[in-house]
Amino acid sequence: MLRSTSIKKDSWKPVKLLARQPIDGTVIGLSGNRNGDIVSVLSDTNITIFNNRELVEKIPLTDGKEIHLVDFTNSLFVRTISSLICYDFWGKLNWKYDNLSKDSTFCISKNGSSIILANQNKIYYLNQFGEVEREASLSTPILEMSLSDEKHLIVCNEDGLFLVKEDDTFFKLSDKNDYSEIACSSEYLLAVSSSGIFAFSYSGAELWSNKENISNHIKFSNNGLKHIFIEDSKNIVCQDRNGSKIWTYNSREDLDISTVLESGEMTGISSNKVFHVLDSDGEQCWSYQAREKIINFIFSDNGGDVILASESKIHWFQNEGFLRIQIDAVLNNTDILFDKVSIYEKNLVKIAQDIQNSKSLKSGNFNFLKESFQLADGANQQLSSLHQRHVSYLDNLSSFMDKLGLMGAHTDEMIPLIYPYYSFHRDLHDKTNLDKSLKRAKNLLNKLKRFEIKSEKNSNTHNTLISLKESKKGISEEIINLSNLSKSYDNDVVSLESKVKELVMDWLRSGKLDSNPEDFLSIYHKSSNIRFSKMDLINDRIDNHIAFVDYSSEQKHLVLVSSTFSSKDKIDLNMVLKNNSSEKISDIFLRIKLDGPGISLSEPQSGVIRVNHLEAGETVSSIFQLNSVNRVFTRVRMVLQYSDSTGRKHTINLGDIETNFLGCYVDPLEIKPDEHDSLRLKYKDYTSHSSINIEGLSIKKITDISKNIPGLFLCNSKIDDTRSILYHSGKDNLDDSPYLSMIFVRTTGGEDSMRNVIELICHSQNSDKSSELKEEILSFIKNKLLESNGRLV
Repeated sequence: MLRSTSIKKDSWKPVKLLARQPIDGTVIGLSGNRNGDIVSVLSDTNITIFNNRELVEKIPLTDGKEIHLVDFTNSLFVRTISSLICYDFWGKLNWKYDNLSKDSTFCISKNGSSIILANQNKIYYLNQFGEVEREASLSTPILEMSLSDEKHLIVCNEDGLFLVKEDDTFFKLSDKNDYSEIACSSEYLLAVSSSGIFAFSYSGAELWSNKENISNHIKFSNNGLKHIFIEDSKNIVCQDRNGSKIWTYNSREDLDISTVLESGEMTGISSNKVFHVLDSDGEQCWSYQAREKIINFIFSDNGGDVILASESKIHWFQNEGFLRIQIDAVLNNTDILFDKVSIYEKNLVKIAQDIQNSKSLKSGNFNFLKESFQLADGANQQLSSLHQRHVSYLDNLSSFMDKLGLMGAHTDEMIPLIYPYYSFHRDLHDKTNLDKSLKRAKNLLNKLKRFEIKSEKNSNTHNTLISLKESKKGISEEIINLSNLSKSYDNDVVSLESKVKELVMDWLRSGKLDSNPEDFLSIYHKSSNIRFSKMDLINDRIDNHIAFVDYSSEQKHLVLVSSTFSSKDKIDLNMVLKNNSSEKISDIFLRIKLDGPGISLSEPQSGVIRVNHLEAGETVSSIFQLNSVNRVFTRVRMVLQYSDSTGRKHTINLGDIETNFLGCYVDPLEIKPDEHDSLRLKYKDYTSHSSINIEGLSIKKITDISKNIPGLFLCNSKIDDTRSILYHSGKDNLDDSPYLSMIFVRTTGGEDSMRNVIELICHSQNSDKSSELKEEILSFIKNKLLESNGRLV
């Protein structure tokens, strides 16, 4: 423990200062992602991006004013004096919006779907490409702007405080025009003026005000139930949503910055060079002396990572003691919730598994600890949502029965029996993941359209334009598939309502109530699971389409050692990858795309194989299964995606492999030697033969090469020191016609001679087939002989 860190509460131990790293220039701003692993620092000379404390990229930039990271889109936004710039997490420029005034401001929703820019008296709504989709105007310049998670947009100008409606009209909340800060929660907003704090509902009602003190740096927690702010420069105050004080922390020095975890369990404050961490009661837990002025600090969502930026350095803390306390608290609450929810919800297998995994991980190292918290917190959120659904069930039952056309028809005895159907009905109305997939697909389609326009202007190759058009067509088809899934949801909702109505009517007629859910409910559950599987498959195919357009050709970390076809029942495309780097490579995706109708994809249907990770020097073999369709020329394009040790994502073009006769259209035919003799006699009129003279290889080496012909079964062999005879058999996997071959290998000198001859005789049901077999076997053997440094003479 370094002496610059002082711990006041033993229960919060350990707190570790992991590193202090210098930053070029003077620091202006700091931003990080939810997990605390991606961190970006804005200085007066550049943007510095870190992943797990490792430097990823340094981008020269002057005149920067503000920096903001968005997890969901892997985007980094920087506002300068005259522009808004968007990069990805690894410093690649996405777009730039110019011609801003120095007093412009911007807001971005948590999921990155809303990018709103205020420039002078105009509000611009930008899309993910930095293009203006729509705009709205006020009569005077905008002074302040804030956006809630529910996308309530609040602006302030000389005319007052306004809510911007969805139709871009303005609803006045207040005539005051000196608001210096606006903070929005899900249900209400707080506005700070020279005369105090004012709370407003989004309908325009003033909820409460505090006109006694000067306040700033408002931050919400607990979904808006609590908020903190700096009061009179020396106090940090925590209040509830009604403006009642919960606790106050008094400082002897002026406070500059404050922030709080969403859980409200940890608050951070800074005063010049000193940083303090407070608990949920406002009591100091630990402090840190930075030795230079603190510019900003951030917490990861779980509170386990604390990152602080001073004037010339970034400081990394591991807040392990706090995280262990939080895991125990979350797991305890999760267990209580699980016992309650499991009484009326039966489909909790995945949640139970996550809870068990969290408990098994929590005693591990810090990384396992973070994983444990993520699992426990996710389970807790799901259970809380289900519990809240059950709590509000009686309030919502009448509207549910009204949808069934049975308003007031249920009896008290039916209330608990209807709940499973009501709960699943609510699940069917949740299309959040589907809507995200649909929006992403549409965004990617727009991206491809822009690539196409750019490629046409730059006179790119014909193949590039064809790939763009194919990917556009493919994503357009997947958008239709996603829309069909949405219709499937709607159809199940209507069908379920009809079934439940019929069930309730039957209960009313017979007076017999059944506490066990009807079989039809499990059928709807299966249908829902199938939809999720289809959605995953569609998303994989969408990723495939975009990967085959936006890639690099440089194999930096992973290399393709080999790619070969072999056929037996199915066609196997075997790809061998090796990690040639000195680091662990993770999140590996092998993707293939078929160009041509000769073969079709069998498994995996998405055309994607996932490999969790490869250690340095490690090799992996992955197999795609395909079906033969016809003999039309077809090629398989291969792309590799992975993340390196810094988290940077790579998309690499591995080239392509063409279909071939022995690898794709001939299956081994396992027959006995006497059957081979009989078939050769049967097809004696359709024979093709050839020979090869070889120098530089032993007869043993040549025999070994000739034994292993892809697509053919070695059904007999006669081998000695000076000659060998090999008998192979196979069948056409399109029409089942047989293929037979005899390979004679003999020396033309003594026993140790390096001069040898191969004679090949092939049989099939017609001359064309026997000739094709001969040519393909000869081609294969010649290539292998040359690879082994043999000479053909």
